[in-house]
Amino acid sequence: MLTYIASHWGYIVITLLLVLIAAAIIAGMVRERRSGHSGCSCGCKGCANAPYCHPPKE
Repeated sequence: MLTYIASHWGYIVITLLLVLIAAAIIAGMVRERRSGHSGCSCGCKGCANAPYCHPPKE
């Protein structure tokens, strides 16, 4: 096992970095969505999909 890690440490480090970057992007998207912002980051005025992004609150 240690021989494998020693011979492939570059691939392991790059893979871990890519996983961390993807996790940070997903966490940011979840945080943005929970705060009430839409995913397009533009105004919803005149948008046909506005009722789906921001349903009326009861």
